[in-house]
Amino acid sequence: MVKDHENFNFLHFLILVHLLSNGGKNNYLEVTSSQMSRLINRSQQTASKVLIDLERENLIERVKNNKKFGIKLTDEGYQSLKDIYEILKKSMEVSADKQIIFKGKIVTGMGEGAYYMSLEGYRKQFYNKLGYKPFPGTLNVKLIDARYINSRRDLINHPSIHIDGFRNSDRTFGWVKCYTATITAVARSSYTLNSTPQHYKEGNVHVLLLERTHHDNSLIEVIGPHNIKETLKLKDGDNVVIKIRE
Repeated sequence: MVKDHENFNFLHFLILVHLLSNGGKNNYLEVTSSQMSRLINRSQQTASKVLIDLERENLIERVKNNKKFGIKLTDEGYQSLKDIYEILKKSMEVSADKQIIFKGKIVTGMGEGAYYMSLEGYRKQFYNKLGYKPFPGTLNVKLIDARYINSRRDLINHPSIHIDGFRNSDRTFGWVKCYTATITAVARSSYTLNSTPQHYKEGNVHVLLLERTHHDNSLIEVIGPHNIKETLKLKDGDNVVIKIRE
């Protein structure tokens, strides 16, 4: 567990990491306040104060040698870094297992999905990369609020199954990114923004991001091997929860 150190901040952390990465766990490193100021991008006066703070908190040990100081991590300084590392490592591992969640309502689309799903240039790739030929049409989900709209905007940065764009005799079609997901239909009486959904049906699907689309970040398009609406007995206005597995 990280020990409480008064006024410990990012500048202190940078210097401790610098010492550790340069052998300062077992050796005294000869450094100056000007070198430390460049490291933390602050004035020499600020760098000197940070070093004094670290020494007062028993996180470093300093030995003066003429005009320079030899600086070494104390056992407590090293343990503090180790504790921070363990917290970050655990947090990263937990974060990697988390799902991206969207909540929204089923809405009627413009019929574009059926057209695009019928194109052989896409259908072959869907079959080879997703393992099925999608039902000719997309399920359109209107997102509930800004939290999910922002997550939809950021979805492009997450790992996906890439479907290449192609050109036929008429026009060029853009790439498609596919995200493995589940979709859950939520009973109307149980649905609130912050509640855990009391679902009654679930299906495995893929969420799509298209290079070229008329939709904005408030709408998600979903495909599956069968008609999702019929399979889950959904109708326009029904609430759903979509979970993307990273």
